Amino acid sequence: MKKLTPLLLTLLALAGCDDQPNSQAIPEVSDTNCTLEVISQIKDRTARAEFAGQCSRRPGAIQPTEQPKNWLELNSSQG
Repeated sequence: MKKLTPLLLTLLALAGCDDQPNSQAIPEVSDTNCTLEVISQIKDRTARAEFAGQCSRRPGAIQPTEQPKNWLELNSSQG
């Protein structure tokens, strides 16, 4: 039992070691890179989610509505 405990602890410590990083290199956030084609080419799920989040937060990513509709007026005409 005394020899088994250090062996198990060593195996547990080595089990968490990985020589390859989990994340993929994220491209630079720009108009050309923030397209669906480029985002879908990123294989790592966490890197893809992080890159898509950065693309959505860049200035000018969400365009203002040109002719906004008033939903209260649309609902009142129906009923």
